[in-house]
Amino acid sequence: MNIGIIGTGNMGKALIGGLLKTYNQNISIRAFDLNESAYSGLPPAVKVSHPQSWFEQDSAPDAIVISVKPADVATAVNSIFPNSPNGTSGASISRSLLISIAAGVSITSLEKMFPEKSRICRVMPNTPALISEGISAFSVNKFCSSEDSSLVFSIFKACGKVVNVPEKMMNAVTGLSGSGPAYVFLFIEAMIEGGITAGLPYAAARECALQTIIGATKMVLETDESPAVLKSKVMSPAGTTASGLLALEKNGFKYSVISAILEATKKSEQLGI
Repeated sequence: MNIGIIGTGNMGKALIGGLLKTYNQNISIRAFDLNESAYSGLPPAVKVSHPQSWFEQDSAPDAIVISVKPADVATAVNSIFPNSPNGTSGASISRSLLISIAAGVSITSLEKMFPEKSRICRVMPNTPALISEGISAFSVNKFCSSEDSSLVFSIFKACGKVVNVPEKMMNAVTGLSGSGPAYVFLFIEAMIEGGITAGLPYAAARECALQTIIGATKMVLETDESPAVLKSKVMSPAGTTASGLLALEKNGFKYSVISAILEATKKSEQLGI
């Protein structure tokens, strides 16, 4: 597998690390970043070179991943195809699947930046990809084949799980799993602070909170029961759990979480270019 990555920030490095760990000697990775300091920490196996050299001697990457912020996508595209659109030979384009992980940048917008009939994929990963526990959702344009979708699975499974969704759902994915780790971190922070307020020392509160969340998540993953059913099994009539859940509902806990996802989804739509 031959992969080019433009942008070697946190997500770019996470993808590089996952690919090297997963495929070891069976992958070639080339990388480029306008900010040379971003190369710090790259594994020695990664070849740093300008994207225009990637097409020399019939050596085009199987896929090029654009791992930059939304505002920098056009600059990244220009580093590959300086005369886009329609300025690079079709032969060069057809050999590489073009993948963007920039939040809010639609396939339609990407098609306007790249030469005509480019094979384009839009992916929304999340930060747990840094420890190979991410979730990446992807959509492809009409010029992509089933082999292209398989290639996307092969690339991003190196950082966790992968799902294919219609592009109209990508902003919702951004609001849920793209932004979701921050919601979970806030909940963990609140759990720890609640334990401390109730009298536990910090270390004990942290360990109890983290293992409770890990254990509860595994129960949802490993049983066929819904979260609602599992929740009811923790509750006893007039018990401590019932009192705690009542306090959460009085303060709009579920409503707040749903609202956060909807607001983040809306923001993703507004950022779209």
